[in-house]
Amino acid sequence: MSTNEDPEAKLIVTFFAVSRLSQSLPSAQSLNASDPQLVACDNAFSSLLGSCVSPASLNLLSHKRHAPGVAQSIFTMSNPFLDTTALRHDASVTAFEASHNLEIVFDLVPSSLWITPMTYRPIKLAVFDMDSTLINEEIIDELARSIGITAAVSAITARAMNGEIEFAESLRQRLALLKGVKANVWDDLRSSITVAAGARELIKTLRDQGVVTAVVSGGFAPMAEWLKGHLGLDHAFANHVGTGLGIPDSSVANGYPLP
Repeated sequence: MSTNEDPEAKLIVTFFAVSRLSQSLPSAQSLNASDPQLVACDNAFSSLLGSCVSPASLNLLSHKRHAPGVAQSIFTMSNPFLDTTALRHDASVTAFEASHNLEIVFDLVPSSLWITPMTYRPIKLAVFDMDSTLINEEIIDELARSIGITAAVSAITARAMNGEIEFAESLRQRLALLKGVKANVWDDLRSSITVAAGARELIKTLRDQGVVTAVVSGGFAPMAEWLKGHLGLDHAFANHVGTGLGIPDSSVANGYPLP
């Protein structure tokens, strides 16, 4: 069968006007001014995309505006293993983004998730990390900074990231260094933590569409629970920090205090 009749996957390309992603959203009038540019760019982008992947495997199925400052193209793809991460960082794609003042997101959806040629199964659950994702900071670094041991904690984090030690062990070691942090430090952190640009709007859009949202973090429950309420998430899962005499202790592993 041809690609059009029985595609193995569909490539969903979503175009966001950069102004749409800013923390203080512009007026509706300025967002609408970006829409013609978004809608008109599909032919140019189709040509560019064809130069990045095999043109024979690519066919534009639809292109439309979804909201002010947001448009989406859907392509059929005969290659279900396309590396969308590499495509996202291709020099020609980033140059296109810069010249059109856009942010472009790629999603490759297998044919098994499509109900009809133009309708795919709706997302039911969206799960997010917390540190450096929904928020701009790393909570454990902020805790370390409060007692002046950022370098020591960051060194253990680097070892864990490099695979030299397991995450649970790195967590125990870092928490051991944090003895002396007051238990009410979370109150101070809440006033200094900044939410990532666009996170609030994304969560609201997902929830408006009936998607269950959650934050799942290797960080700490007090901040994850606060963020859940702050952004209107449905669930929050994170490590519980044991306390003794008002200070965090090192008895944390696999998300639960040890006996």
